[in-house]
Amino acid sequence: MNSLFSRPLTVQDLLPASVLMAGGLFLGSLAPNFPLVMGGLLLISLLYPLLAGSQRFLPFLFLALSVACGMALLPSEEERLPLASPAFFSLCLDGSPTLTQHGSILPLKNDGSAPELPRSFRLFVPAERLTTPLESGDCLSGAATLPSRPSSPSFFGDHRPLYLLSPASALTLLPTTSPRQEFLRLLHRKEQELLRHLLATFPPETAGLLSALLLSDTRFMTEEAKGDFTKAGVSHLLSVSGEHMTLLALFLGGAGLLSLRWIPLSLLRRLLILLPAHRLLPLLVLPLLLCYTLMIGAPEAADRAFLGFALAVILRIAFVDLDFPAILGLSTLLILFLTPQLATSLSFLLSLLALWAIVLAGRKARSKENALPARAKGPAALKTGAAVTLLTAPLVAAVFRTIDPEGLIDNLLVVPLAGDLLLPLGAGELLLHLLWPNPLALVSIPITSLSHAVLGLVQALASLPGASLSLSAPNPLLIAVFYLIAAGFLLSPKASLQQASLPLLAVFLLALALPSPSRPPSLRPALVRGPDMTMRYRSEVERRNIETLLPAPFRESRTSKNGELGSP
Repeated sequence: MNSLFSRPLTVQDLLPASVLMAGGLFLGSLAPNFPLVMGGLLLISLLYPLLAGSQRFLPFLFLALSVACGMALLPSEEERLPLASPAFFSLCLDGSPTLTQHGSILPLKNDGSAPELPRSFRLFVPAERLTTPLESGDCLSGAATLPSRPSSPSFFGDHRPLYLLSPASALTLLPTTSPRQEFLRLLHRKEQELLRHLLATFPPETAGLLSALLLSDTRFMTEEAKGDFTKAGVSHLLSVSGEHMTLLALFLGGAGLLSLRWIPLSLLRRLLILLPAHRLLPLLVLPLLLCYTLMIGAPEAADRAFLGFALAVILRIAFVDLDFPAILGLSTLLILFLTPQLATSLSFLLSLLALWAIVLAGRKARSKENALPARAKGPAALKTGAAVTLLTAPLVAAVFRTIDPEGLIDNLLVVPLAGDLLLPLGAGELLLHLLWPNPLALVSIPITSLSHAVLGLVQALASLPGASLSLSAPNPLLIAVFYLIAAGFLLSPKASLQQASLPLLAVFLLALALPSPSRPPSLRPALVRGPDMTMRYRSEVERRNIETLLPAPFRESRTSKNGELGSP
């Protein structure tokens, strides 16, 4: 990193440049919360290279520009205006809708025609109100109202406030008829067909797990099952990401290799002379992965994984083979340049941190001339898992106030079973359904048994003592310092996981030991309106409100056996 921008750029500089860009955007989004601290850090980063030598100034200037772009492109969300009555609008979608169990959440961008509404917001529309699936660019008109319990914006989540479609207003859809929209609707209908096939072929628990693994749709998983995946530290399996795309690419590549047998021998020879098989097969798989990414709604992690795969394929066709860090850096630079808002997206950050940990854990192995011996592959996998856990745990603790100390061992047990076995088998079953609609018991029975094994193992691991520990809110400033130090180790090509682990662990433990100041307790309404527009009473919320209002001695005397308040 010391020589970055001080000599002609090479592909090895792509990863450091992407770390600078991601870190700068992230710090820019933190600046409104810690203006003095972030300003001081930025000033030090600009003064240090001037004192050390001008040849090291440009990397820090790139970081400063990234911070400035983060402050300009990622402003803090404006205060929501209270709505005394439903606000009418006629707006267009600013992105792809998000499907929920009872409807769709539509991202809308206000062009100024609805002054009562923010510049950018989300609108929940019940499923029965949508007669036609919507895609990015479609327009609709109606009236929006605030929910009875406003959603609190999360720094690492979606800042846009959530509104509900007024049940008394008419909803008018104005879908576009462009070829792109027709293609997206075709993929959406195909996804619904595959989903109906899963629900009709497999038991409910198996269909719910397969829909999450293969279609990135967790609506049909029970809350208990999703909670078990979270407690066991393997919730990343329920979101289509780089691991899913890689396994799917290998599966489709194998299927494509078998299909080459049907090509006439003379034509096959001509193709292989022009382009070797290891370059031809990824080119054939690329359109299928693109259709798959669009079909599941193009989630952020899947977008990044597809972009990295597409770059690797395109460069291989040009006979430019990049290593994993270079491909990761190039894809990160492109996707953050196109969508800088991803710098504050929780799913994108967790995926990126996991990939950074893989790079950091594999540096020592790549520096050797020979590959790791067979007996060292097991410890290497354990070291990689430890690195991923170390880099992602502070962010999880800051957002969810929990830590999963057993996640390292759980990943070594669950990922091979769910990712390496169930995922390819499920993908093969769906692909077989597209070619032969009638379900085959020879395929569905082992998939069902394997899914039950995955769910049972996750439930058993989640029930172990200490699987998920509740924490106080870690110090956000120290969490930011943690990731600044992690970025510093990534910027140095000679830094290894052994050098980074102790300083990072010390800062993380310090952030836990010095939590952020506790905020005054707030009361939440116990009678809320659910997404299906029905009123629901939540006894646990009312119990929490009562405990908040009671003095400390009364709160400490409550019994933990049945959750009721006791006498002092």
